[in-house]
Amino acid sequence: MFHPYESLSKVMRGFTGKETERSDEKYSPAETDGGREVSGCSCGCGRPCYPRYCCYGPTGPTGPMGPMGPMGPMGPMGPQGVTGATGATGPMGPMGFPGAAGATGATGATGATGATGPAGAGLENVSEFSVGTPYARGAMVFYNGALYQVAQNNPTGLPGMSPDYNLITVAGATGATGPAGATGATGATGATGATGAAGATGATGATGPAGPAGAAGAAGATGATGATGATGPEGPAGAAGAAGATGATGATGATGPEGPAGAAGAAGATGATGATGATGPTGAAPPLNALYATNTGTQNPAATGDPLTFDTTQLAEGTAVTHTGGSSDITLTENGVYQISYSTVGTDTTGAGTTSVQLQEDGTEIPGTTSAANVANANDQAALSGTAIVDVTSAPVTITLNSIGTNQQFSNTGVSVRKLD
Repeated sequence: MFHPYESLSKVMRGFTGKETERSDEKYSPAETDGGREVSGCSCGCGRPCYPRYCCYGPTGPTGPMGPMGPMGPMGPMGPQGVTGATGATGPMGPMGFPGAAGATGATGATGATGATGPAGAGLENVSEFSVGTPYARGAMVFYNGALYQVAQNNPTGLPGMSPDYNLITVAGATGATGPAGATGATGATGATGATGAAGATGATGATGPAGPAGAAGAAGATGATGATGATGPEGPAGAAGAAGATGATGATGATGPEGPAGAAGAAGATGATGATGATGPTGAAPPLNALYATNTGTQNPAATGDPLTFDTTQLAEGTAVTHTGGSSDITLTENGVYQISYSTVGTDTTGAGTTSVQLQEDGTEIPGTTSAANVANANDQAALSGTAIVDVTSAPVTITLNSIGTNQQFSNTGVSVRKLD
C-alpha cells in the first residue's frame, strides 16, 4: 500500500543527506515492489524511483498555498550596524516657551575704579537769574528761591515755567568731620650734637700746712784759742743745713665752679611723616528743614510796606519752617541759622518809576535784602531777588516779603527758607 507521507519522508531524508548511504541494492524486494521502477519519476533525488518510495508520473501543478503558520520566536538581535552619515540639518523648530528665570548669580567682583570724569558745574558759578541774559547751556541760575541749570544756549522764558531750564536739587549740608587719624610713628632720633667747649679751669686749692723743720746741721770745728783780744766782729753765718724732707701733700682744694655750657649741637633730621589715618565714616545727613512757597499770579499791594502773599506751598520738610497757603507769613519755629532767598517780577502800573521789595523779620527790615529796579514805562517788568542768612535766637519769628512804594504790581513770586544747622 502506498504511503505518500512515508515516501515524502524518505525523499526528504535523501535531500538532507541523512539517508544517502542507502542504495537501490539495499531495498528489499518488498520495498521495491518487485523491482518495478517507475519511469518519468520527478523525485529529483538521483536514485531509481519505485512505487513505494516515489510519486507517480510527472510533477503535478503547484497546489494552493497553505495558511501561514504561526510566527516563530524572534531571533537574537543582530550586531549594531555602522553609524550612517549625519543627515542634513532640519529646519529650525518653533520657539519654545520661555524657561523659568534662573537664580540670580553671585555678585561679581567690584571692577576697578574708572578714571575721574571732568568736573561738573559747581555751585560757586551760580548767578541770580536776569531776564534777557543769553545764558550758555549748563549755566547755573537762582530764581524764585530755587536752583536751575540752563538746558540750551540762549534760553527763553522764565525758570520754572520754560523747558529751557531744569530744576536742580540743592545738596545737603556737609557731614560732621570724621575723627582724626592715628598719630604717625615717632621720627628717628637726630644725630648727637658736637661736644661743647671745655669749661674754664677751676681756682687753685688752698696751700697745705708747712712741713716739719729740717734736722740741725753738723757743728763746725773749734778754733784755736787766741789771745783774748777784743771781741772781733761777729763771724759770717755758717752754711745752711741740708733741707728737711718734703712735707705730706695737703688736701685737695674744693672743685672750681662749672664752666659755661658748650654751644648746642645741630638739630637732628626731621623724622618721616607718619601714615595718614583712615578717613572717618561720613557723618549722617542732618534732618532737612526747608520750605518753598510761591504765588505765580499778580499782586497789587494797597500801600507801601504791605506784605506779598504765597498761595501755594510747593515743598515743606521738617517742623522748623511753617507756612499756611494764602498767607504772607513764614514762621521760623526753632532757634538756629537760616538761609532765606526770594525772587519776584515787579512793575510800576502808572509809568516810569521804581519797583522794590525787602525781607522783614517781625516787621523789621533784614539788612541787605532790599532789591529795587527802575522801569521806564508803565508795566515794564524788572526781576527782583535777594538772599540773606539770619541767626534766630528767640524763636518763633515771622518772615515776610514786603513791597516798598505804591502803584506796584508783582508776579511770579517765590521764597525759599532752609535751616542750615
